[in-house]
Amino acid sequence: MSTQYTPLSSLPYPQATDPADLPAHLKALADALDGRTVLRFADAAARDAKVTSPVAGMLAWIGTPGRLMYYTGSAWVPAAPSPVYKINLDAGDTTTATYTETLNNAVGDPMAASFTAPASGQVLVTIGGYLWSSVANYSSFMSANIRNSSNTVVLAADDNRAALLNSTSKASVSAQFLVTGLTPGATYTGTPAYRSGATTNTANFDSRFIRIDPIP
Repeated sequence: MSTQYTPLSSLPYPQATDPADLPAHLKALADALDGRTVLRFADAAARDAKVTSPVAGMLAWIGTPGRLMYYTGSAWVPAAPSPVYKINLDAGDTTTATYTETLNNAVGDPMAASFTAPASGQVLVTIGGYLWSSVANYSSFMSANIRNSSNTVVLAADDNRAALLNSTSKASVSAQFLVTGLTPGATYTGTPAYRSGATTNTANFDSRFIRIDPIP
């Protein structure tokens, strides 16, 4: 049997001189199409166990966490990266001068937002809320820690990436910063962190949020 292929997708088709073996022809076509459809798996582990040699452009639906992925040629990444958003409406405070992820007098901390790094390895992080200080001329700071799946901090909270307010009057503030160098397809978390400008000042935070936007 001499196999010929379509010019664009290289799909096999039989010739007039081939044996009249319809099951064999259909199997050859099915084998060629098998990896070009949207594959479906319970999770990433099941996908990786079945698709041991993925090729660029493959699509796979992952039941957990419910996401369409595509293979870039080096990693499985979300086909349509979507933002991740978390908010805590419970007010809290801290007097620590170093960043902490858990506030006093509040529930729901730490507020970790999980995300998958896109093909670009870059995400835009937005943090904010209502901030105010108990003492004039001392600031309240809100930043975020970025961790990998091993819970290692890959980008620590920093004043240069913080929303801050130097006032005893409650005000809504926010800040954005770019995170680069992430491993495409890997899972990370972003967790808000807070500090006071001095231990003699109570830094207050309310309706705090974090949003992570993957950059395709």
